[in-house]
Amino acid sequence: MILTYLLVLILNYKNKKDLEVAVNLLIIMKKLGILLILVGVVFFSFPKISELFLLSKNQGIVDDVSSHELAKNANSGEKNFDQSKVKHIDINGAILNAKNADMSKVVGQLTIPSINKNIAIFDGLENNNLMFGACTMKPNQRMGLGNYAIAGHYMKNEKLLFGGLMNVKLGDKIKLTNKKNIYEYTVFKTLKVKNDRLDLIQDSMTSQADGKAVVSLMSCYYDDSNYRYFVFGKFDKLYPYSPDQMLKGIQD
Repeated sequence: MILTYLLVLILNYKNKKDLEVAVNLLIIMKKLGILLILVGVVFFSFPKISELFLLSKNQGIVDDVSSHELAKNANSGEKNFDQSKVKHIDINGAILNAKNADMSKVVGQLTIPSINKNIAIFDGLENNNLMFGACTMKPNQRMGLGNYAIAGHYMKNEKLLFGGLMNVKLGDKIKLTNKKNIYEYTVFKTLKVKNDRLDLIQDSMTSQADGKAVVSLMSCYYDDSNYRYFVFGKFDKLYPYSPDQMLKGIQD
């Protein structure tokens, strides 16, 4: 209605002042329209921008951390393992709320070649660190011993965090490293369970793996916070660490 009125005013102006007012109003409306379009583009693009931000932050966290530093981190500092304090990740607020990863909690690296997964492992369940990698679920865990339980956020984007975990198949390989050795596991079980199955992160799970050490990877079952999805790997072999061996099968 306003636009029609201004066009009529321009076409039927009685003096120069009326024409200038109408033209200026049209210019202002044009600028407001462009601004609203830009705001809309940013609003609808923000989730994708946040995903790209998280992806960039997840890359190379462990690259410059030595085996000595990883060992020191594993044996020092206060760690939180209270699962009730873990919050659902807010992809739209990832940029606004993100802090830097707590490098004093980095204890290793996890790769799953079959789904091209390569992320850092942090010791303890901290909401901010869960935006940068996966986190151990109970104190004093050691790779290659007992049940090394790790939690990560489910993401629709399979490149992020534990996105794609449900694509892991029986027989796939899981690698953990502290940069001294590589601990290689073979997936022997996947499971969807209620969110109260804490027994699955206990060392008793080794009884289901012929007494061998186990790695347990856990995330939410898609967006359903009432369920969890587990991938279990049986310890297969140990060999000296090298970046090439750890990243074998991982594509940039």
